[in-house]
Amino acid sequence: MSNIFDYLLWRDVSMDLLPFNEIDNLILARFSYFPLDGFIKNEEKVTIHELYERYVNGKVRGRILQPEDPNLFKALAKSTRFSNFLVTRYINKFVPEEEKQFAAVTILFSNSNTMYVSYRGTDSTIIGWKEDFNMSFSDVVPAQKEAVLYLNSIAKEFKKRDIIVGGHSKGGNLAVYSSTFCDEKVQNRIIAIYNNDGPGFCDDVIETPEYKEMIEKVHTYIPQSSVIGRLMNHREKYTVVKSVQKGIMQHD
Repeated sequence: MSNIFDYLLWRDVSMDLLPFNEIDNLILARFSYFPLDGFIKNEEKVTIHELYERYVNGKVRGRILQPEDPNLFKALAKSTRFSNFLVTRYINKFVPEEEKQFAAVTILFSNSNTMYVSYRGTDSTIIGWKEDFNMSFSDVVPAQKEAVLYLNSIAKEFKKRDIIVGGHSKGGNLAVYSSTFCDEKVQNRIIAIYNNDGPGFCDDVIETPEYKEMIEKVHTYIPQSSVIGRLMNHREKYTVVKSVQKGIMQHD
């Protein structure tokens, strides 16, 4: 079965020729998992190509969450489609006393006046997983609050750009939550929200007018044996993706 690497080889053309699609979304959602710590300052705008060169030549490497991530980073840096996209506002917060694990990055498209706000899902830390468990009984967790602040800040900084918001796993949940509860002026600039197998919400969230209004912009993708993406409550439509993995491993 084909995967992201096959897609990059097959569709290695500018988005001027072939517009942004759901697999581009998945790639940029995955980008937030890359070990960018120490390779980009928060206020910098660096192309994916240059950022990869820094990573290759750097002496210190961050935590690799997926074994193939370095190869995917290289493929994006060499691709026509992604290499000139600008990366900015990378943030990675880990606060054990608040049971908060939050990371995000923004990618500025080079071919259009659009940006993709990418939220990282759960990392391999105990705090990251504990915050996930807290979602099951808390109306709001620290990462969700942080996601709203991040989106409002990014939108204020890049006032003329349309916004796509996305993430995988908990990152998908953060994408929906932040889009739902960000400032109204920011909401009006959001053209799409991508939830890649992320959990849902408690009743107190999905019954709000804000959620009901924003849900039409949400695109959710789940594997056919989804577990994480079916947790809690969902009201959005979703697309099922065939996977060759077994059980919970389909989430990755």
